Amino acid sequence: MAGTTNRSFRLLCRRGGAGLVCSEMVSTNALRYGNAKTENLLLRTFEGERPISVQIFGGDPQTMADAVPWCERAGADIIDINMGCSVPKVRKGGAGVELMKDPDRAVAATAEVVRRASVPVTVKLRAGLTDEDDSYLDLAKRLVDAGAAAIALHARTVTQAFHGPARWEWIARLVEAVDVPVIGNGDVLEPGDAPRMMRETGCAAVMIARGAWGRPWVFEQAAAAIAGEPMPPDPSPQERLGIALCHAQMLVGDRGEHIALHQTRGQMRHYARGLPNARTFRGDVTTASTLHELLGLVEEYCESLDRAGDEPPADCELFEDTAYR
Repeated sequence: MAGTTNRSFRLLCRRGGAGLVCSEMVSTNALRYGNAKTENLLLRTFEGERPISVQIFGGDPQTMADAVPWCERAGADIIDINMGCSVPKVRKGGAGVELMKDPDRAVAATAEVVRRASVPVTVKLRAGLTDEDDSYLDLAKRLVDAGAAAIALHARTVTQAFHGPARWEWIARLVEAVDVPVIGNGDVLEPGDAPRMMRETGCAAVMIARGAWGRPWVFEQAAAAIAGEPMPPDPSPQERLGIALCHAQMLVGDRGEHIALHQTRGQMRHYARGLPNARTFRGDVTTASTLHELLGLVEEYCESLDRAGDEPPADCELFEDTAYR
């Protein structure tokens, strides 16, 4: 979710019903060396998005502990140690899943972060290094003994990366193995998947990642499904594109028009997914160089949907959010 879960998207997700949002991964090495991008962009939060978990990654226990004050000053309600990322550039620094390969270092890092933190510390793992590896169970127990307040499990192995189905039974095994809340992750793509995961695994909470791309309202739907209440309908195409425009303007206010439009092109393909002639619309969006041009393209697209009562996307209240003035 790097490049997606910036504070603009997190605020949309909170207003779309998410109970907790998580930052992009923050490099503890970058904080150590005063990387301005990390401090000024990845660590910035809004009061309106709280509660928020600030997600860190690193390979050295002491450096990770030294990152704690930065996270707390940024408003972290939870500090999450990512030991599940399998991206090569993260692993190269001994971070992410490399910590799972070195349990003693993983436990030491957790203990040091817990020692320095005044907020709960959680850890995210993968379900082993290979399909036959269940060492994540023993590691999780040791992490809890070191002070981890909860464990999130991506129910795929390191060798799977993001391929193949998530094995929710591995989450159920972790629930039985530890006495802290377990957060399930993997293949929660539709609102109904959330209560099904909870029923099948006994997990305490559900983490939605790729299922929220272009659908920040999915959290409200999932929460209703978990509560056994009527599920709010999907927004109409016009409402959906109105939210997309809100997202774009929020990014402009936060990052400036040039960077925001670059990020919006990628996000717009998710918002338009499943709509008629979406491929043509996505191609047109790549030509927009200003927010005004993007608005014009969205209005033209809404008109082309040729549905009774279609109107251009309505203004969103977030356009007037004081956080972006």
